[in-house]
Amino acid sequence: MAQTLVNGQDLTNLDISDRGLLYGDGFFTTIRVRDGKAEHWLLHAERIRLSAEKLHFPELDIDQIKADIEQLIAKQKNDGAIRLTITRGSGVRGYKPPANPDISRIVSWSNISSDKLSAVETGVALALCDTHDSYNPALAGVKHLNRLPQVLASNEIPDECFDGIMLVGQHIIGGSKTNIYFYQDGLWLTPEMDSAGVDGTVRRWLLSTQRNVKATKFGLEVLHDAQYCMVSNALYGMIPVTKIMQHRYDISPDIATLQQQYRDSALIE
Repeated sequence: MAQTLVNGQDLTNLDISDRGLLYGDGFFTTIRVRDGKAEHWLLHAERIRLSAEKLHFPELDIDQIKADIEQLIAKQKNDGAIRLTITRGSGVRGYKPPANPDISRIVSWSNISSDKLSAVETGVALALCDTHDSYNPALAGVKHLNRLPQVLASNEIPDECFDGIMLVGQHIIGGSKTNIYFYQDGLWLTPEMDSAGVDGTVRRWLLSTQRNVKATKFGLEVLHDAQYCMVSNALYGMIPVTKIMQHRYDISPDIATLQQQYRDSALIE
């Protein structure tokens, strides 16, 4: 059973001169697959376009990318997850991008345990990472291939914690693998993405559909001030947070409703 497609072909290797490998010159998105369909495809397609534009890639063929994804999904028997990686392909060595890059489309499959998905519904704990995310407004919001801050931060997260909070300077930017939200004074507050961080698809859905979700700047004081907390990513949707170090949080009654709305809209195009 094919688990990886490279430019639409069943392959498990990549040219060693690929710029994604040499320089991290590319980006990726993770897509949950349910009932043989990619969840929230339109949000992911928008992310692909915006990432390509921000990294000065040529215009990408979204229909071809979708066809690759559907080709791999058709070979699977269960629900799971797709990782779509786009790189600038191979070329002459050196940082300067080629004028006419030969884009690489890498689509890989992972199974997801239903027990793993349901285990987080009763709430998770978060750590606070010493490693900060990298300040770079030019890359802010993009899920680019340069993830070394997250790699280092993940090594600090205890096994009993689902994720770890990362800062940029004095401001919270998110988790190492999630976006984060704190409920305070009737609003769900989530960090702005103007200097760092990943603008996840669940975050974009919440900001576009929920009036009480607001992007703003805040520091660690919110850990004390917030009534509720949750994190999100494309595999899990929204996850209640019940503990961050010494801080304890009840589970917001909003989360189950938001999760159901997100799930109900997942396969609508």
